[in-house]
Amino acid sequence: MVFTVTDFKVFDELTVAGRMALIREQLDPKFTQLGAQLVSQLAAEKIPAYINVAKHLRRHTNPAPNTWFAVGPYKRGYKMVPHFEVGFWDDRLFVWLCLLENIQQPAPYAAILQQRAAFFTHLPAGEWRLSGNHMAKPVQPLNATDLAAQTQRFMTVKKGEWLLGKIWLKNDPIFQTSGAVEQEIRQTVTSLTPLYRYLLAAISQD
Repeated sequence: MVFTVTDFKVFDELTVAGRMALIREQLDPKFTQLGAQLVSQLAAEKIPAYINVAKHLRRHTNPAPNTWFAVGPYKRGYKMVPHFEVGFWDDRLFVWLCLLENIQQPAPYAAILQQRAAFFTHLPAGEWRLSGNHMAKPVQPLNATDLAAQTQRFMTVKKGEWLLGKIWLKNDPIFQTSGAVEQEIRQTVTSLTPLYRYLLAAISQD
């Protein structure tokens, strides 16, 4: 199973029940398959990982505007610890390394991000994006100024979040080559694994 431009069509369904049925039928099996590959990839680096596919259980009136799966260190629950998310909006596919607002003590994680500043200089310019809200589309390019601002906000604002990753708009030519975007997702996780490992070390301080 691979992602294609037709996967975005699930968001054309405007009813809650209809969109959820399409997500369950079309996207979740692909999420499970790719998630298993990422779990194996992290396991090869001696990093324990588990898949959590978004359930959208609280969606009763408005259909989910996006959907995703997470790969994190815990079998039950992922929002309170560093984790990866891969998923869809109606116009883009994304992969993020996430520190969400659910983290109780952001300071140890922010300290690691600041201490590991050299890590970010090795990421190719122009390819990487930052986000301060996993439930909003706007992103910023990865640069020193925005990175510092996002890290500071994550540390000081109650609902601050910190996300680093990549997005592919649905008209990106990458979707025309079978398996290409999945390869890019796996490579993105590989590139972020050293930073992820450092962040996991702070869990005991949270």
